[in-house]
Amino acid sequence: MYKVLVADDADLSGFKKLPNKKFLTLYKPGISNELIISDYKDFDVLVIRSIRKIDKAFLNKVNFSLIATCSKGTDHIDVSYAARKKIKVINAEEGNSISAAEHTLALILNIYKGISISEKNIRKNEFSDTGFRRNELAGKTIGIIGYGKVGSKVGKLCKAFGMKVLANDTDRSVIERHKGVKFVELNTLLEKSDIVTLHIPLNHNNADFFSKEKFSLLKNDSVFINTSRGGVADEKCLIKILKSGKIRFAGLDVFKNEPLINPEFKSLENALLTNHTAGKTQESRKRISEYIFEKISSSFE
Repeated sequence: MYKVLVADDADLSGFKKLPNKKFLTLYKPGISNELIISDYKDFDVLVIRSIRKIDKAFLNKVNFSLIATCSKGTDHIDVSYAARKKIKVINAEEGNSISAAEHTLALILNIYKGISISEKNIRKNEFSDTGFRRNELAGKTIGIIGYGKVGSKVGKLCKAFGMKVLANDTDRSVIERHKGVKFVELNTLLEKSDIVTLHIPLNHNNADFFSKEKFSLLKNDSVFINTSRGGVADEKCLIKILKSGKIRFAGLDVFKNEPLINPEFKSLENALLTNHTAGKTQESRKRISEYIFEKISSSFE
């Protein structure tokens, strides 16, 4: 019988994917890495979320054959060292793409319609519709960097709003799958887009991918959106460009130092901030759970 330790909060619906006669599952959400090492290091499977860091020191002290993360990203795990230790890492490629795409549109709509500003004014008994800007999305150009599972769904939603979609991706197979989409060079996308949204993974190649040079290419009065990972954008440059007024607004769901984000973001009136919830809905939690536990089961067939 294979022993599975679920160390972080997860939807329980996926548990039914594990045959009772083959798997023993222990649900201990919030357990510390230290306790895992001391009491559960000889379990076969560790199930976690992206909130937990799995580094080389941890991997050296456990004997898991598989680590499953209930997230699309794997940047919280030292994947290369896990491979050296012959520990398989699986993630939820499909689970939260709908939720993340919808959240991206929610940020864009909030910014373009001034919803948060309007709501605050109502609470202050200010009913005037002057003093803050509203615009239509129809006819605007959105540049989507990374046209994979999430980015392509963002593109479909934007087309429904009558927007023009430009895309950029380094994966030829992604480009081949979306023949009806206009793929352009990155500099062209940055220079021509009214809104730029990031949907790329955080890895050693993409750290601070959106650099000072790329921010400088953004159109004046454009909007910058990031619902992927905070580490893919240079936050100091982003804060500087927001303060300068060159770009209109930023909508951010992710930050480099979560939960202790750079306090300068909180003082910016042209930044809309959410707490890494883009991919986290009731539906995505259930979908991810079922997907992950089905993959665990198939890994031991």
